[in-house]
Amino acid sequence: MSTFTIPIVQPRGRRVLSHQARLVLSRIGVLAVLAGTWQLLFVAGVLPQVAPDVSAVVAALVSVVSSGTFWTALGQTLFAAFAGWTIAAVLGVVLGLAIGVSGFLSRSAEVLVEFGRAFPMLALMPVVVLVIGVNWRMEILMVVLSCLWPILIQSIAGSRRQDQAVVDTARVFRIAPLRRFRKVTLPAAMPLISTGLRIAASMAILVAVGVGVLSQTPGLGRQITMAQEASRWDVAFAYIAFAGLVGWGLNSAIAAVEKKTLRWNRQEA
Repeated sequence: MSTFTIPIVQPRGRRVLSHQARLVLSRIGVLAVLAGTWQLLFVAGVLPQVAPDVSAVVAALVSVVSSGTFWTALGQTLFAAFAGWTIAAVLGVVLGLAIGVSGFLSRSAEVLVEFGRAFPMLALMPVVVLVIGVNWRMEILMVVLSCLWPILIQSIAGSRRQDQAVVDTARVFRIAPLRRFRKVTLPAAMPLISTGLRIAASMAILVAVGVGVLSQTPGLGRQITMAQEASRWDVAFAYIAFAGLVGWGLNSAIAAVEKKTLRWNRQEA
């Protein structure tokens, strides 16, 4: 009598969960290695005297997060970062798609795009302060100027990222330009546009904090400067660490939305 065995199929949800668990553990491991390296350098006396140890930063972070001043400053920084990022996203995507699909605009704007992507936008801050003044509008404008270029460049590259077979098919069947844009150009451009939006989201937080440090507009940047002036370097490092965590959180949120909305572009491992 012949015998056979029934293969055991692991549930897909369990496999995905284990993969996510390994990913979380690997990220925690990287953070632990960085924290341990920092602590060893502190104990060895390699770090500058103003640099606190890891435990002091963690204690300061817990103390800062429990204060109302922190949440007010965080809200002010997030408002400037999100408003600037939103404006940059609209301008960058619209202009990028227009430049990418138009040969005339592409040739005309090539020099400006290459100049803008290499120009340090914070160098414009004195001019912006002179024209607008030191206020929240200046902070938003600086975020817009800094975040516009990665979104614009990715949108231009995405609009040119089309399968030649699909383009030829649309041309043969004489599909209307507007329909071709909606059905061919825009879907092909979305993955790179999403990448530009993720890069700009992290950049928006960093620029908003940096502008606050330089201009003393209300927000996390001003709190960092005040902590430095009071020689509370542990608090200053805690604010800096939290700003990085906020940028990472925004990047992860956009990546999660991209994973759900662009399932067709996801490559399975």
